Amino acid sequence: MGELAKLFNGENHWNANLTVIAMEDWNRGDWFDATGLPWINPSPAMRNLNAAILYPGLCFLESAKNYSEGRGSDSPFEQTGADFINGRQLAAYLNQRLIPGVRVYPTSFTPTDSNFKGVRIEGVRYEITNRDIFDSTRLGLEIAVAIQDLYPGKIDFSVGKRLIGSDDVIRRIKAGENPRTIQASYEDALQEFLKVRAKYLIY
Repeated sequence: MGELAKLFNGENHWNANLTVIAMEDWNRGDWFDATGLPWINPSPAMRNLNAAILYPGLCFLESAKNYSEGRGSDSPFEQTGADFINGRQLAAYLNQRLIPGVRVYPTSFTPTDSNFKGVRIEGVRYEITNRDIFDSTRLGLEIAVAIQDLYPGKIDFSVGKRLIGSDDVIRRIKAGENPRTIQASYEDALQEFLKVRAKYLIY
Protein backbone atom coordinates (compact mmCIF):
# COMPACT_ATOMS: atom_id res chain seq x y z
CA MET A 1 0.00 0.00 0.00
CA GLY A 2 1.45 3.41 -0.98
CA GLU A 3 2.01 6.36 1.36
CA LEU A 4 -1.08 8.14 0.10
CA ALA A 5 -3.21 5.04 0.57
CA LYS A 6 -1.93 4.68 4.15
CA LEU A 7 -2.81 8.31 4.81
CA PHE A 8 -6.36 7.82 3.53
CA ASN A 9 -6.86 4.35 5.02
CA GLY A 10 -9.05 4.32 8.11
CA GLU A 11 -10.40 7.10 10.29
CA ASN A 12 -8.79 9.07 13.11
CA HIS A 13 -10.51 9.22 16.47
CA TRP A 14 -9.51 12.48 18.13
CA ASN A 15 -12.02 12.33 21.02
CA ALA A 16 -12.76 16.01 20.41
CA ASN A 17 -15.91 17.69 21.68
CA LEU A 18 -16.89 19.07 18.29
CA THR A 19 -20.12 20.69 17.17
CA VAL A 20 -20.61 21.46 13.49
CA ILE A 21 -23.17 24.15 12.68
CA ALA A 22 -24.61 23.76 9.22
CA MET A 23 -25.06 26.81 7.00
CA GLU A 24 -28.40 27.68 5.49
CA ASP A 25 -29.12 28.16 1.79
CA TRP A 26 -25.77 26.81 0.56
CA ASN A 27 -25.13 23.88 -1.75
CA ARG A 28 -21.84 22.04 -2.20
CA GLY A 29 -21.59 23.05 -5.85
CA ASP A 30 -21.86 26.80 -5.10
CA TRP A 31 -18.90 29.14 -5.45
CA PHE A 32 -18.37 31.73 -2.73
CA ASP A 33 -19.21 34.64 -5.02
CA ALA A 34 -22.70 33.17 -5.47
CA THR A 35 -23.47 33.90 -1.81
CA GLY A 36 -23.43 37.68 -2.12
CA LEU A 37 -21.29 37.84 1.03
CA PRO A 38 -18.22 40.10 1.23
CA TRP A 39 -14.84 38.39 0.92
CA ILE A 40 -12.89 38.27 4.21
CA ASN A 41 -9.26 37.16 3.88
CA PRO A 42 -8.85 33.79 5.65
CA SER A 43 -5.12 34.59 5.58
CA PRO A 44 -3.25 37.85 4.78
CA ALA A 45 -2.01 36.29 1.52
CA MET A 46 -5.40 34.86 0.50
CA ARG A 47 -7.01 37.99 -0.88
CA ASN A 48 -9.65 36.78 -3.30
CA LEU A 49 -11.50 33.75 -4.61
CA ASN A 50 -9.10 33.25 -7.53
CA ALA A 51 -6.18 32.92 -5.12
CA ALA A 52 -8.18 30.41 -3.06
CA ILE A 53 -8.92 28.34 -6.17
CA LEU A 54 -5.27 28.38 -7.28
CA TYR A 55 -3.77 27.81 -3.84
CA PRO A 56 -4.01 24.00 -3.49
CA GLY A 57 -1.69 23.56 -6.46
CA LEU A 58 0.48 26.66 -6.17
CA CYS A 59 1.38 25.82 -2.58
CA PHE A 60 3.23 22.61 -3.63
CA LEU A 61 6.57 24.44 -3.83
CA GLU A 62 5.90 26.92 -1.04
CA SER A 63 8.52 25.37 1.27
CA ALA A 64 11.37 26.06 -1.17
CA LYS A 65 13.35 29.11 -0.03
CA ASN A 66 14.46 30.01 -3.57
CA TYR A 67 10.96 30.19 -5.02
CA SER A 68 8.17 32.74 -4.62
CA GLU A 69 4.46 31.95 -4.71
CA GLY A 70 3.78 35.70 -4.78
CA ARG A 71 3.84 36.49 -1.06
CA GLY A 72 4.73 40.13 -0.61
CA SER A 73 3.40 41.04 -4.07
CA ASP A 74 0.06 42.51 -5.11
CA SER A 75 -1.18 39.05 -6.15
CA PRO A 76 -0.05 36.29 -3.80
CA PHE A 77 -0.99 32.80 -5.01
CA GLU A 78 -1.91 34.20 -8.40
CA GLN A 79 1.68 34.44 -9.63
CA THR A 80 4.91 32.59 -8.97
CA GLY A 81 8.54 33.24 -9.77
CA ALA A 82 12.22 32.84 -8.93
CA ASP A 83 15.57 34.33 -9.86
CA PHE A 84 16.31 31.34 -12.12
CA ILE A 85 12.99 31.45 -14.03
CA ASN A 86 12.55 32.90 -17.51
CA GLY A 87 8.92 34.02 -17.48
CA ARG A 88 8.31 33.72 -21.21
CA GLN A 89 9.91 30.30 -21.36
CA LEU A 90 7.89 28.90 -18.45
CA ALA A 91 4.62 30.43 -19.66
CA ALA A 92 5.11 28.96 -23.14
CA TYR A 93 5.91 25.54 -21.68
CA LEU A 94 2.83 25.48 -19.45
CA ASN A 95 0.47 26.78 -22.13
CA GLN A 96 1.66 24.08 -24.53
CA ARG A 97 0.49 21.56 -21.94
CA LEU A 98 -3.13 22.71 -22.51
CA ILE A 99 -4.00 22.57 -18.81
CA PRO A 100 -7.81 22.75 -18.61
CA GLY A 101 -9.31 25.98 -17.29
CA VAL A 102 -6.18 28.13 -17.01
CA ARG A 103 -3.87 30.30 -19.12
CA VAL A 104 -0.40 31.36 -18.08
CA TYR A 105 1.30 34.69 -18.80
CA PRO A 106 4.88 35.87 -18.23
CA THR A 107 5.34 38.51 -15.57
CA SER A 108 7.89 40.03 -13.20
CA PHE A 109 7.45 41.32 -9.67
CA THR A 110 9.39 42.50 -6.63
CA PRO A 111 8.21 40.93 -3.37
CA THR A 112 8.15 43.29 -0.40
CA ASP A 113 8.19 40.35 1.99
CA SER A 114 9.05 36.64 2.17
CA ASN A 115 11.32 35.00 -0.43
CA PHE A 116 13.21 37.40 -2.74
CA LYS A 117 12.24 40.42 -0.65
CA GLY A 118 13.32 43.53 -2.56
CA VAL A 119 14.54 41.54 -5.57
CA ARG A 120 12.88 41.78 -8.97
CA ILE A 121 12.23 38.32 -10.34
CA GLU A 122 10.60 36.84 -13.40
CA GLY A 123 7.76 34.38 -13.23
CA VAL A 124 4.30 33.63 -14.48
CA ARG A 125 0.77 34.73 -13.68
CA TYR A 126 -2.20 32.36 -13.78
CA GLU A 127 -5.58 33.38 -15.18
CA ILE A 128 -8.45 30.99 -14.56
CA THR A 129 -10.51 30.77 -17.74
CA ASN A 130 -13.00 28.13 -16.59
CA ARG A 131 -13.08 27.35 -12.89
CA ASP A 132 -15.60 24.52 -13.35
CA ILE A 133 -13.07 22.37 -15.21
CA PHE A 134 -9.92 23.72 -13.54
CA ASP A 135 -7.99 21.31 -11.29
CA SER A 136 -5.49 23.09 -9.05
CA THR A 137 -3.68 19.88 -8.15
CA ARG A 138 -3.07 19.18 -11.84
CA LEU A 139 -1.66 22.69 -12.24
CA GLY A 140 0.64 22.20 -9.24
CA LEU A 141 2.04 19.00 -10.74
CA GLU A 142 2.43 20.67 -14.14
CA ILE A 143 4.41 23.54 -12.59
CA ALA A 144 6.67 21.20 -10.61
CA VAL A 145 7.46 19.01 -13.63
CA ALA A 146 7.99 22.08 -15.83
CA ILE A 147 10.51 23.54 -13.39
CA GLN A 148 12.30 20.20 -13.10
CA ASP A 149 12.45 19.94 -16.89
CA LEU A 150 13.46 23.55 -17.63
CA TYR A 151 15.60 24.23 -14.55
CA PRO A 152 16.77 20.83 -13.23
CA GLY A 153 18.18 20.84 -9.72
CA LYS A 154 17.01 24.35 -8.89
CA ILE A 155 14.21 23.23 -6.56
CA ASP A 156 14.61 20.76 -3.69
CA PHE A 157 11.22 19.07 -3.92
CA SER A 158 11.85 16.98 -0.81
CA VAL A 159 11.44 20.02 1.47
CA GLY A 160 7.83 20.21 0.29
CA LYS A 161 6.91 16.59 0.97
CA ARG A 162 4.10 17.49 3.39
CA LEU A 163 2.53 19.75 0.76
CA ILE A 164 3.24 17.60 -2.29
CA GLY A 165 1.99 14.48 -0.54
CA SER A 166 4.47 11.63 -0.80
CA ASP A 167 7.98 10.49 -1.66
CA ASP A 168 6.51 8.61 -4.62
CA VAL A 169 5.05 11.76 -6.19
CA ILE A 170 8.35 13.59 -5.59
CA ARG A 171 10.25 10.74 -7.28
CA ARG A 172 7.94 10.93 -10.27
CA ILE A 173 8.35 14.73 -10.50
CA LYS A 174 12.15 14.39 -10.44
CA ALA A 175 11.93 11.75 -13.16
CA GLY A 176 9.99 14.18 -15.33
CA GLU A 177 6.98 11.91 -15.51
CA ASN A 178 3.89 13.23 -17.29
CA PRO A 179 1.78 15.12 -14.70
CA ARG A 180 -1.36 13.36 -15.92
CA THR A 181 0.29 10.01 -15.18
CA ILE A 182 1.39 11.21 -11.75
CA GLN A 183 -2.15 12.28 -10.94
CA ALA A 184 -3.53 8.94 -12.12
CA SER A 185 -1.05 7.09 -9.89
CA TYR A 186 -2.90 8.05 -6.71
CA GLU A 187 -6.46 7.94 -8.09
CA ASP A 188 -7.31 4.65 -6.34
CA ALA A 189 -6.18 6.01 -2.96
CA LEU A 190 -8.14 9.20 -3.58
CA GLN A 191 -11.31 7.24 -4.31
CA GLU A 192 -10.83 5.31 -1.05
CA PHE A 193 -10.63 8.59 0.84
CA LEU A 194 -13.71 10.00 -0.89
CA LYS A 195 -15.72 6.95 0.17
CA VAL A 196 -14.72 7.47 3.81
CA ARG A 197 -15.43 11.19 3.57
CA ALA A 198 -18.87 10.79 1.99
CA LYS A 199 -20.68 9.78 5.19
CA TYR A 200 -19.48 12.91 6.98
CA LEU A 201 -20.54 15.48 4.37
CA ILE A 202 -23.45 17.65 5.53
CA TYR A 203 -23.99 19.40 2.19
